[in-house]
Amino acid sequence: MRIMTCNLLVPAMLLLTCVISGRAAEVGYFANNGFGNPVASLQHPSAEHYNGKTYVAYQGPQEDPQVCVYDHAAQQWTGPVKAGENPLGRKPSPRDPDAIDNHGRPALIIDGEGFIHLIFGGHGGVPELGENTLGTPGGGKQIHAVSRRPEDITEWEVLDNVSPFGTYSQFVRMDDGDLYLFYRHGSHRSDWVYQKSVDNGRTFSEPVSVLKHKQRTDDPNVHDAWYAWFEKGKGDTITVGYVYHRCAIEGHAKDRVNGYFMRLDCADDSWETVQGEPLQIPVTKEYADAHTLVCDTGTEQCNHGTNRVDSEGNPHLFFRQGSGQVRYYRWSGTAWQGPSVISPGHKGQDGDFLIESPSVVRFLLTQGGDGGGEVGWWETTDGGRTWEQGARLISSPTATFDVDALVRNGGPQARMVVSEIDERGGDFYRKVYLLSD
Repeated sequence: MRIMTCNLLVPAMLLLTCVISGRAAEVGYFANNGFGNPVASLQHPSAEHYNGKTYVAYQGPQEDPQVCVYDHAAQQWTGPVKAGENPLGRKPSPRDPDAIDNHGRPALIIDGEGFIHLIFGGHGGVPELGENTLGTPGGGKQIHAVSRRPEDITEWEVLDNVSPFGTYSQFVRMDDGDLYLFYRHGSHRSDWVYQKSVDNGRTFSEPVSVLKHKQRTDDPNVHDAWYAWFEKGKGDTITVGYVYHRCAIEGHAKDRVNGYFMRLDCADDSWETVQGEPLQIPVTKEYADAHTLVCDTGTEQCNHGTNRVDSEGNPHLFFRQGSGQVRYYRWSGTAWQGPSVISPGHKGQDGDFLIESPSVVRFLLTQGGDGGGEVGWWETTDGGRTWEQGARLISSPTATFDVDALVRNGGPQARMVVSEIDERGGDFYRKVYLLSD
């Protein structure tokens, strides 16, 4: 697809008038070559607003990272530009869902000098890359690519300075410019780790294990494993919400339960509980149950959500429980409050949220129903006791939507990247949207 000029028409969604192959066409999307599941909140951020422009990364043809940039003042898109080759995507067919891996979706962040960084391509690596002492192989290779010039998406170079054994890559940038790269160091049965850079991503420290995988003593077929979501907290801290995965070698299933929370103090890279008590890492299942548990869901499924902190530094987070309902929790200063079900009766929910005050929280959620789906706002003004539905930003009677985490530094003009999942076309190419308020 070749996009020459695009004009912003309405504030609720970026509705574009594009010149494509010499023909003017009004469309609601900025790209139609998203592939498989082009974006997801677990690889994040995938978009950042910087110096009046929003930079977006998503998974395109053959699972390769694609990058676009929207100039808000000029109301013009540039891209998509292929920024590298994903080793997981050398053979996928656009009509064979089993051939699409999706674990190597790109995460994007901009450093203190304006260079754009991507992490993509990994599902735990392969044995040919060497010995993985912190996990098991799965496929692909975690790749770190950087723009050759600041604020320029046209040329990229690969820096061989992170472990190749990564998947679910997540960037966090601190106020002083330090970059933290969090990821699972292999396939399911692997530690979650981080690598730290103090020179704008030109070099990284060796991986540090945070969450420990191990074989269970009561069943050697089962290993303790995790899914985690990391984000900048208040001041010099990083927060993480995570869930436990009972990972069976034979008879593997999506068995995920319980919600947990802890915090990294970046001043000395020490970990602590929500109450500020010190933690020993890497955290095991038994240790997490004793010190970092938010909710014990028993046998009910519990998938990761996102987490953020309010002006007082207290964390708010959600997990997707049961049939995929978003359930919200908040720390009062002395105890966890919740769960609060935002939209009862709906399934397949996901999204992210803004904290306007300790009691006022706005969620931007996708949810499905009757064959279609929508993305829209939900708000509480009483700390989660009650919720009201706000504006629906995009909806379809036949398609559903996948969403990323909120755009980093986005603000009202650029909130979230969304892909449209409509199987009627018979292939797995997707339209990709950028939503404002």
